[in-house]
Amino acid sequence: MKRFFAVMCAVLLAHTALFAQEADEDDDDGYGGYVDERLNMAGDQYINIALMVTFPLNFDGQLHIGGAGTLGYHRFLTDLIAVGADVSFGYHPTLGSNVYTYVPIVATATVQPTYRSLEFPLTVGIGMAMEHYLDRTYFPGLALKANVGVFFRATPSWSFGISDDLLFLPQWYSDAKYNDYGFFNSVQACARYHF
Repeated sequence: MKRFFAVMCAVLLAHTALFAQEADEDDDDGYGGYVDERLNMAGDQYINIALMVTFPLNFDGQLHIGGAGTLGYHRFLTDLIAVGADVSFGYHPTLGSNVYTYVPIVATATVQPTYRSLEFPLTVGIGMAMEHYLDRTYFPGLALKANVGVFFRATPSWSFGISDDLLFLPQWYSDAKYNDYGFFNSVQACARYHF
């Protein structure tokens, strides 16, 4: 009986040693091996930098194609929704070789679905703008913006993409005959730094 008990203990120990799994030091990330596949989570932030070609949509040839640049800061409230602000500077040469400039500052809300390394931000914004032409400055003016884009997350810190922007800059005066409604469409090349 003692011999049978000793053999069974030896078989049990050998069996346990065969099926024991060695701990892999490299896989211990402090979360029990769980890796979150989402590109963005609540609290994540990014800075957006964009250069764009801007097309005036309703000026009957009085404004030529112009350019603009945007700098923005955004923070994710969830893995899908972000809020932030954008500051832009845009210009358009005029028919008479003058320059029309505008500086919109808008608060934004973004819904950003993702697929693998691709991000698809849909943004709306409202704010104010300063517009200047010759010796006239219009401030504060309403600024409304809508934007759609596609970005590739190249690294955890950087994403690059293109987007299309629609900007509405109305000017309202006490004499309604001077009212003006500016619509601009921009094609943007963008880089975003995520942190």
